[in-house]
Amino acid sequence: MSAAELILSLEKLLQLHKNLYQLTLQKTEILKSENIDALKELLKKEQMFVKAISQLEDERIKQTVAFLGREDELSMSACIEKATGSEQDKLKELEKDFKETIDSLKATNELNRELAKQALQLVSMTLDMLMPQETEFNYNKPANKPIEKQRRSLFDSQA
Repeated sequence: MSAAELILSLEKLLQLHKNLYQLTLQKTEILKSENIDALKELLKKEQMFVKAISQLEDERIKQTVAFLGREDELSMSACIEKATGSEQDKLKELEKDFKETIDSLKATNELNRELAKQALQLVSMTLDMLMPQETEFNYNKPANKPIEKQRRSLFDSQA
């Protein structure tokens, strides 16, 4: 079997990863602008790309097994070693492109994770500032206070 089918699948997979990278760049801007509705829509798109990548990855694994004739060590390096001529050059180019794209994705996802973490910390801090503070830290049986005067939570946990 030639590597042509495998190369075609790898090119599709690379394009999906590049599109996913573009979404992560958009997510960075959305996280900076704190637009929750746009973030929800973007996350739906992101999930579609992740599902498509997963399906195409399964196909690529089958093609790699057929190309290499074995089920272990299905790496790009192994494919490059087995390929010849222009197919080998194309696989080397794809490997380089994948590395660059994946590295960019990782860096942008790390930035997005930090932005989301900071946003959650800000929300938590704001909620803490809005909530009345307890004066006693030890557990005491509540006195015969009327219910209205007892501390109320911002969220109704019995709903």
